[in-house]
Amino acid sequence: MSLTFLAQVWAYGLERMPTQILAEAMKSDAHGFAIPLVAAFISILTLTIQRVMDHKEPVLRVEGRTGTLSRLVGQNGGIVIFSFMIARILGCAIVVGLSATTMVFAHLESPRWDVSLFADFLGNTFLFLANLYALSLACLAVVTRRWSGTLVRHNIAIMLSELAVYVYRDLWPLATYNKDPMDLDEGWLLWVKVTALFLVAVVIPVCIPNIYVPADPKHPAAEPHPEQTASWLSYQTYSYLSPVVKAAGKTAHLPASELPPLADYDGAKRLSEQAAPHLNPAKVRKGRHIFFGLIQVFAPALLKSVVAVTIFPLAMFVPPLAVNRLLTDLETGGQKPTVRPWFWIASMFVAPIVGSMAYQIYIIVMTRALANAEAILTQIIFDYSLKIRIKAEPSEDPAEGTPVADADASVSNSDGRPKEPVPKTKTVASFIGRLNNLVTIDMNNITGARNLALLFWLTPFQIVGCSLFLYILLGWSAFVGLGLMVILLPVPGYLSSVLQGVQEEKMKKTDNRTQTVTESMSVLRMVKMFGWERKIQEKIDQRREEELTWVWKSRILKLIVAVLTYCIPTVTMLATYGTATLLDKIELTPATVFSSMILFETIRDELHKVAGWMLSEFIAGKVSIDRLNRFFRETELLDAFEDETPSDPVPASRRMEDGAVGFRNTTFTWSPSSSTTGVSTPHSQFKLTVPGELLFKKGKINLIIGPTGSGKTSLLMALLGEMHFSPTPPDSAFSLPRAGGVSFAVQESWVQNETVRDNILFHSPYDEQRYKKVIHQCALEQDLALFEAGDLTEVGERGLTLSGGQKARLTLARAIYSKAEIVLLDDVLAALDVHTAVWIVNKCFKGDLVQGRTVLLVTHNIALASPIADFIVTITPDGVATSRGEDIKAVLASDPALKVEFEHDEQTVKEDGKVVDAPEEETVEADGKLVVAEEIQQGLVSSKAIKLFFKALGGDHAILFFSLWFLGYVFENVMHSVNLWFLGYWSSQYESHPPEEVPVVRYLWTYVGLSLFMLAGAMSREVWFITGVLRASRIIHKLLVESVLGTTLRWLDETPVSRILTRMTLDISSVDGQLMSRADSVHGVTLEAIVALISAVFFVPLFTLPGLFIAGYGMWLGSQYVKAQLSVKREKSNAKAPMLAHFEAAISGLVSLRAYGVEAAYREELQKRIDHYVRISRMNYDLNRWINFRIDVLGAMFTASLAAYLTYASTISAANVGFSLNRSVKFATGILWVVRLFNMFQVEANSLERISAYIDIEQEPKPTEKGKPPAAWPTSGEIRAEHLTSRYSKTGPAVLHDLSFTIRAGERVGVVGRTGSGKSSLTLSLLRCILTEGKIYFDGVLTSEVNLDALRSNITIIPQMPELLSGTLRYNLDPFDEYDDATLNGALRSSGLYGANTDGGEGRLKLDSNIASGGSNVSVGQRQLIALARAVVRSSKLLILDEATSAIDHDTDSIIQHTLRKELGSDVTVVTIAHRLQTIIDADRIMVLDAGRIAEFASPAELLAKPKSLFKALVDESGDRADLYEAAARKAKLV
Repeated sequence: MSLTFLAQVWAYGLERMPTQILAEAMKSDAHGFAIPLVAAFISILTLTIQRVMDHKEPVLRVEGRTGTLSRLVGQNGGIVIFSFMIARILGCAIVVGLSATTMVFAHLESPRWDVSLFADFLGNTFLFLANLYALSLACLAVVTRRWSGTLVRHNIAIMLSELAVYVYRDLWPLATYNKDPMDLDEGWLLWVKVTALFLVAVVIPVCIPNIYVPADPKHPAAEPHPEQTASWLSYQTYSYLSPVVKAAGKTAHLPASELPPLADYDGAKRLSEQAAPHLNPAKVRKGRHIFFGLIQVFAPALLKSVVAVTIFPLAMFVPPLAVNRLLTDLETGGQKPTVRPWFWIASMFVAPIVGSMAYQIYIIVMTRALANAEAILTQIIFDYSLKIRIKAEPSEDPAEGTPVADADASVSNSDGRPKEPVPKTKTVASFIGRLNNLVTIDMNNITGARNLALLFWLTPFQIVGCSLFLYILLGWSAFVGLGLMVILLPVPGYLSSVLQGVQEEKMKKTDNRTQTVTESMSVLRMVKMFGWERKIQEKIDQRREEELTWVWKSRILKLIVAVLTYCIPTVTMLATYGTATLLDKIELTPATVFSSMILFETIRDELHKVAGWMLSEFIAGKVSIDRLNRFFRETELLDAFEDETPSDPVPASRRMEDGAVGFRNTTFTWSPSSSTTGVSTPHSQFKLTVPGELLFKKGKINLIIGPTGSGKTSLLMALLGEMHFSPTPPDSAFSLPRAGGVSFAVQESWVQNETVRDNILFHSPYDEQRYKKVIHQCALEQDLALFEAGDLTEVGERGLTLSGGQKARLTLARAIYSKAEIVLLDDVLAALDVHTAVWIVNKCFKGDLVQGRTVLLVTHNIALASPIADFIVTITPDGVATSRGEDIKAVLASDPALKVEFEHDEQTVKEDGKVVDAPEEETVEADGKLVVAEEIQQGLVSSKAIKLFFKALGGDHAILFFSLWFLGYVFENVMHSVNLWFLGYWSSQYESHPPEEVPVVRYLWTYVGLSLFMLAGAMSREVWFITGVLRASRIIHKLLVESVLGTTLRWLDETPVSRILTRMTLDISSVDGQLMSRADSVHGVTLEAIVALISAVFFVPLFTLPGLFIAGYGMWLGSQYVKAQLSVKREKSNAKAPMLAHFEAAISGLVSLRAYGVEAAYREELQKRIDHYVRISRMNYDLNRWINFRIDVLGAMFTASLAAYLTYASTISAANVGFSLNRSVKFATGILWVVRLFNMFQVEANSLERISAYIDIEQEPKPTEKGKPPAAWPTSGEIRAEHLTSRYSKTGPAVLHDLSFTIRAGERVGVVGRTGSGKSSLTLSLLRCILTEGKIYFDGVLTSEVNLDALRSNITIIPQMPELLSGTLRYNLDPFDEYDDATLNGALRSSGLYGANTDGGEGRLKLDSNIASGGSNVSVGQRQLIALARAVVRSSKLLILDEATSAIDHDTDSIIQHTLRKELGSDVTVVTIAHRLQTIIDADRIMVLDAGRIAEFASPAELLAKPKSLFKALVDESGDRADLYEAAARKAKLV
């Protein structure tokens, strides 16, 4: 730049006022060059403000200027990012140089200085200064760390503003017919400058990777998620997921360990902390709906989604506009348009990609919010559940037709006073069921209703936008059609409300079936042992038929609604076209027809989405979030967590002295006086009262005794704060110091599905010496010796591998191993035989691990526990607790009932000082694993599962079904293309005929006829498919139920009930709904895409190969995606179960968790499981975005290339061009949907695989005609075995060896033997529940030749812990309504239950009394009596008692023995397996088993007479030898 030039500029500037200079500059073409400089000034101002407000670090502080290059590289995130930063600097430098060069060239090429030259110079100066500033920003961004991102963003903004100026000045004119680039005089410099700007402003910003910024700087992730470091381009195209897809393609199954780690901002703990201020249940309890809290938490995500779904429709409006402009250009020969065709062709490629990007952003934002919401709500529900008081509540909505126990069902004493309820099992089970619904079904509904932005913003936006475009194209006639649409919309709206009612009824029937299935599966062992499989199958099938009836109604209504939502836009379109042509005399040119067709199809699609799924999802979500809101608002909390209580549960003025354990003038109830339900129940009426002061002795053993139902357990619950404290007197107080720790052994033992060792340690550190002491003192050594894996043996779900006694000792061991100063033991001796109980008292309670600890022991075994008691508390039948000091004799003297119990217990201790042995247990595998790990399928869905599906779908006439199904879709899609072609033909008539000569009416009715013809075919095809759907649903469900009911007991031992229920409920639900829909959609969309491709290339055959290439490449991409998605989906299915299992386990042991104070540990474990689930869940959602974007790009590429060919290289008419373009768009979208729906089908078919696997499990022999026994069989209870050998599996060892014996009809036989001798195996052999060899005759008939259901239905077994059903007592006795009330009442009298009811200590039960699930609201003794009554009702000739009296009191045992002797027929054979010698000493004969062989089999007297008899040795070692000899002698005399 010469001095002369600068002088000229200066002189010119002095001659004029600044305002004149500015005015002249604005008139010139160079005024746009000021925009970058304005952006630079805004940048300077913004940075200055930020610097003033931020005192941490100078903006221009250079970090590392004294360091090395490697430090700069590291500071900028590595060599790749650093290279991009340097490239940015070089690009900016090039732009600066080019700006300076442009100024110099402008001076050299202009011989005379004028206004235009000054304006150009001023504009170029502006650019030069702005570029110089941008260069300085790029340089500073490299050397300053904290401000680097801000400086880069400012640099990009300035460069983009300059690029936008050049696009407007020099690129847009190239797309028009009437404009030229403004800066062409710059020559090649212009294009070099634009290229450099494009690289600096676009390419580098979108390609540079991000620097990982941890969500919590104090705890950065060891490995960030790829999306946290992906470049903008990689993130928007989801290329960062490509390594996952490639890895999945190289292996049969991609395990979760090879997936990217969880992004740290998605961590459960962090999400919970962020959501806590907004989603506080305390606010919900005060009246604020939880919905508003969710909106606050996810407001940024909702805002992003609204922006994205605004961009999406704007982008998608471009293709119809482009089609209109292209066809107009073809119609007019390029005379009218001002924009060149290539611009519209480019728009047809770019706009769908931009729209796809926007839509994928919406989806990824909402799916991330979905996963985060699931994590947050799960934690909130869990945390809230830890504060809830578990109590009985009435059932809200019992399923129709199925007896349901009232959760409040409790029994009352004979005087009408409510006895102490059982506040644990049933109520916990009911609560767990409710929670499971909240965290599964309701959670899915809530997260499924995430599409608020689509429903309330996108759909109205699309409809309004389409209406405006239609008005532009067709004038006011568009509003005629739209008005008609508004008038017709209430029709599908009304039908939708009817459909909702049908859906509700269908869900009730589904609930009925689910309840029946759940009930049956939970007592499946009992069902099999009673031979009820066929009856249960019939009952479940009946429920299934009722459900399928409503499924049929629901599907037909959905079909009608779908037809209406299709017809309404079609009618709208016809009304619009008719009005436009007949009244408004508008020519329906191809440009008008095909562009408006796209708009009408858009309206149709939006209405279909709203009617099809969006509205139903929203309604379901609203219902579920209201349920969640009620859960938080209405569920009762413990006193310690209530926000608004009359007074603090233990206010400071009422607290007892430090360290004291006890009560003072207190009253406790299970519910506050104002019940939220308004229902008065025995449970809510129970009161525990402690008059005066009751202080337990510190460091001593305190005994709590009292009659059954008096409130002993409630006393411990009150101390733990589980009951509601009513501080009526001024000095009311209670105290349980927690500083030294509290351990608790609950009566109904709670064990985790972990190893024995983990159950004992229970989050405490492992101390080997202490641990071995606990094992010894709790009598677990012999039990662990039975397990090949020892204490590393898994105890199974709910401790299914352990007996009741073993679970009780395991729970006790946990409490003793804990170093807590206070130990609460709730009747831990009840489930133990006397021998083991004596061991526990002598070794454990008198041992060193209990010394010095405050022990509160609730027990019925007063005789055994009283010698170790330092303090005794009694509770009267009306719930009043009183301290009685140390004198047990004084206690007994004041309570005759306790005295009788004491004397009986004292005698029992003497009699059973020596027992045969504890109940036998099966050994487990050496690795300690009992429950078989759930198998994860690999690769695509197995052919076996697909074969099952299609065989069930096609039925007996598969070829006919599939042929008509296929032809129906072909007909529908061909007719759709014909309809569209006919519209094009109609519009082409205006090119060759005057408008008045075009027969509009005839064309309208022809189109209507074609549409109705197509619609009739579609409806027929859909109805035909629905019949197949119902058939497949019926067949698959029946096969699954038959398979599970017919499986072996061994398989049931290895398979948790929860897995079976998952197949019966969730997987069957998937087969009924999504799987069938996906199969239909894959079939339909595939044929639609094929027909669309054929239609698109019909007029341009040259594009057949490109179309096939696009389709083939799309399918290949889809196959790669499916491999990855199936692996992730399967892992996701398995990741959900541990989270729910942890939930269930924690709530099942809620009282124990709170007592031990381990809530934090369980919360942390839940967060780990949630993190694992969210990690997989997010990958599942993100992979969908990967394939969707790529298919969208392929579709846009095909459509744009076809448009280019049709525009520049084809000679076909405009109508046929429009037809081909329309079909190409349909083909492009069809590819995407084929891939997506095929993947969805594969994913849903995972449920089919799981069902198929359970259909092929090992089976027991099926009933045959030959296996039916004689009609009168059995007439007696005679049993004869010949060379009986039994084993649990084909490859397993024999457990019984060559047994031969005969049991006469009516004989009472006792079976004894040590652990592992084969007692229970003999029982299972008689029922053919395990594999047997040899022969067993029952009443002269070979049992191996009799159908299993016939055999087992004539044998009744009463196990140690009978399984009862939730329902009435009548339902438990007669679940299939086969007997009248007189028979049932007679059985109850015979069993002694009614006799027990007259006793003040027992509950009042009658046929209509409700029994809780598992019988948890009745005592163990009552359960035994109900089981005995069931046996009397069945009138079986063979009755087996398997340890049936080991855990019941003396009175109940006496009643049972009396019934066995007097009430059963003389020909009824009774086999009693027992470890109490007193129980079987008066049997007719005794069978002694040893190592699976019969050691002895004779009468008690005979065996006692043999000097070397094993039985005699056991009796001689007994503590009450004389009494046993006397009982045997009495029996011998009676014989």
